[in-house]
Amino acid sequence: MISTTNVVEELIKKAPFLETAMAEDLVNYSSLARYLKPEIEKRLFKDIKEGAIIMALKRASIRLKSTIPKSNEILKNLGDITIRSNLIDYTFLNSPTLGDAQNKILEATAGRKDIFMTVSHGISQVTVIASEAVEKDIKEIFKHETAICSISDLSSLTIRIPEEATKTPGVLYSILKVLAWEGINMIETISTYTELTIILGTKDIERAFSLLKNT
Repeated sequence: MISTTNVVEELIKKAPFLETAMAEDLVNYSSLARYLKPEIEKRLFKDIKEGAIIMALKRASIRLKSTIPKSNEILKNLGDITIRSNLIDYTFLNSPTLGDAQNKILEATAGRKDIFMTVSHGISQVTVIASEAVEKDIKEIFKHETAICSISDLSSLTIRIPEEATKTPGVLYSILKVLAWEGINMIETISTYTELTIILGTKDIERAFSLLKNT
């Protein structure tokens, strides 16, 4: 039989920001209980006392505090943050010849430490993010491919994550949440074992850097 606690936990899981707010004691339980009450009663087909919902919320918050890491604890242990500017983003439809084009652009930029270059594969698309300095190379090498999107005036933040933090649930979420809450649009995210690179509009890069360093 479904209980009030079951429904409360299900509703919380569907709202990740709410999970974090509860884990960090940023929620007024009485107000939240009143907000959730109509939906809970709808699912249980009966009237539910507000006090029962508050108790279910408090039990859920205890669990969340033990499973969701505090944002500040994660952010204060981040490693160096590196900024790169003057980046471009091209997305192409997948094709039988796209692999050859990808190899050619990687060969053309191999060994050039001044160049940022990353290639991401999706099911039907491939995205190339690179320094503006190689845009002519990209256009020439991929000229027979179908470009579906191109974005310029981009910059990147590359965050070094301590190796021990890679085993902590919610690390990437905690980093990205800080930017999302401030309304900063993230164009792309690229991750490796101990690095997270976030591609942003150049207009947002200074504010994003400040948020991650000072939160």
